[in-house]
Amino acid sequence: MQIVDNQEGSQEQTTLEYPPLPPALSGSWTALIRIFGPGAIIASVTVGTGETIFAPRVGAIFGYGLLWVAVMTVIFKGIQVYTGARHLVLTGEHPVQAWTRFPGPRAWVAWLITLVAVVSFPMWIAALSDAIGNLLMWITGIGYGSAWGRPLWATGMIVAAMSLAMIQTYGAVEKVSAVILALKIILILIAVIVVHPDWGATIWGMIVPHLPPLPPWVSTQYPDLARRPIGLELATLMGAVGGGVQDYIGYVGFLREKKWGLSGILNGAPWKVSTADSVVKRGKAWLRAPQLDCTFSFSAVGIMTCLFMILGAAVLHPQMQVPNDSDLYSMQSQFLAAIHQQLVVVYKAGIFFAIFGVLYGAFELYTYTTYEPLKAIWPKRTWNINRVRLWVVLYSGLGGLMLLWTGWKTVTIASIISPFSGVLGCGLWCLAMIWVDRTQMPKQYRMSIQLLLGTILAGLVMTAVGGWVTLRF
Repeated sequence: MQIVDNQEGSQEQTTLEYPPLPPALSGSWTALIRIFGPGAIIASVTVGTGETIFAPRVGAIFGYGLLWVAVMTVIFKGIQVYTGARHLVLTGEHPVQAWTRFPGPRAWVAWLITLVAVVSFPMWIAALSDAIGNLLMWITGIGYGSAWGRPLWATGMIVAAMSLAMIQTYGAVEKVSAVILALKIILILIAVIVVHPDWGATIWGMIVPHLPPLPPWVSTQYPDLARRPIGLELATLMGAVGGGVQDYIGYVGFLREKKWGLSGILNGAPWKVSTADSVVKRGKAWLRAPQLDCTFSFSAVGIMTCLFMILGAAVLHPQMQVPNDSDLYSMQSQFLAAIHQQLVVVYKAGIFFAIFGVLYGAFELYTYTTYEPLKAIWPKRTWNINRVRLWVVLYSGLGGLMLLWTGWKTVTIASIISPFSGVLGCGLWCLAMIWVDRTQMPKQYRMSIQLLLGTILAGLVMTAVGGWVTLRF
């Protein structure tokens, strides 16, 4: 890489060449496991309410019929995130920086997608903390049935997560969380086998897109649920599963720490990638790292989502039980009780660490989700990430507390924000990356036709679904 100073004193990159490949990238795919990185973070942080609440909820309502929505969503979001990671690895700039060059008002696309993300911060913090508050009230019995119990537990969890986010001493909790989450995945898989789901209906539900009718019992037992359009339930699931732009902007920022390809470049100067055949070949070889990272993380999310939805269809649907704002988690405890009653304790611990891990990790992700756009939109300013973290933690945490104490609950919040940030925002990301790829990338580095078509489909579907539901509100 050659860097020269221009007359104004800023750095201008005249040519970029990729660093040598590490041995893992030059070897087999199994060797790539050794360089696996931020995908573990995104898998851990996004396996939360979408998988443990909304997946079994949809399975409880519609049986196996909407499994295809979960599969489609995970594929679409995996494509979405890979396009962003791909751009960073190949060019050294965060996608949000490329979005600032759209024609029209200055940085309007970067502003639009960033605002969709930032507006959602306190709402997701409120939804997550309310979920864990409901869980702790059920586990301990303290505050159960009172008006103050749930928001008080939730407040304690927000304060704890905010404190840990500021002092950065979460390592031990993160390790315990990872172990228990891994154990829970294994046990949930065993539970699926034990309950003997309808495998024919499972396969049909995964591969054949269709909208099943609402069961008659829903109208009598859950009248409020019966009044919700099926499109809203579908969009809420799509938005909650795997996270949204509020997570993914930060995830791509995390990749800088790995220094894959040109991702370690931080100066934000204009870039020009060498198009020499040897450089192009090396640059594309670097893409194996984000490919594995995205494949692993979204496969984990997809497996968890489908397992919970299958259990909801096999266990809760026949009993006409649907997780809702008044009871988010106790019904799902039957999943591990199907193996052994004492495993309900493992379920409680696993869900607690999983959701608390999401709550804590959200503050760090949101910090990077704010930091990267600030650098891109105002490149001449110096931004201190610790100061950005302070303001993000205060805004997200205090905003979440305000929503909690005004009576907002998890399902209600997610029904509003999931289609907005988790579907519409993701669709806009895909459409923006198509423009960037076609107008800013040298021909040698553009997406393959398969990736381009997948990105177009993901962008159109998610923008249409998210836009339709958002306009209904």
